[in-house]
Amino acid sequence: MQENLTIARPYAQAAFDTAQEAGEVAQWDAALQLLSRIVRDPDMRRVTLDPGVAREQILALIFAVIGPTVPPGFRNFVNVVAQARRLPMVPEMATVFTAQRARQDNIADVEIVTAYELDAATEQRIVQAMRTRLGKEIRISQTIDANLIGGARVKVGDLVFDASLKGALSQLANVFNIK
Repeated sequence: MQENLTIARPYAQAAFDTAQEAGEVAQWDAALQLLSRIVRDPDMRRVTLDPGVAREQILALIFAVIGPTVPPGFRNFVNVVAQARRLPMVPEMATVFTAQRARQDNIADVEIVTAYELDAATEQRIVQAMRTRLGKEIRISQTIDANLIGGARVKVGDLVFDASLKGALSQLANVFNIK
């Protein structure tokens, strides 16, 4: 996975620079997300990895699914990626592109894992606390994990705040060397 990210990063940066220059960052982001979903499809993945299928056929299929609404330069980008046989790495390119866009827009993606669904007021308090702490706008996603028992685990990039009951019990077990 790390190797794929290393390979994908220059493509994503070139796409971002092109999109930014054209003032089409949001459109390119949406197009990359769509292309990512297309190449992750198991049937499409088999086609893109099959050496017996011509690149032109693969591109024709992709462009038929994408349709005419993508930015003009995006088609050139897809051609370059296909020519380099990097279509399977488009999901990583999309991830890097979206992260670059979030940095530009001063947005932090915050993942909240809780044992139960948060009510709106609690979610807003977490968003406000993270906005204050990070100095960025917050885009939040929530996942339910009943194994946490109670509390929450908040993740922002590599930073994790574990205020879950399971985390507290684990820390207590470490203090007493219980495994």
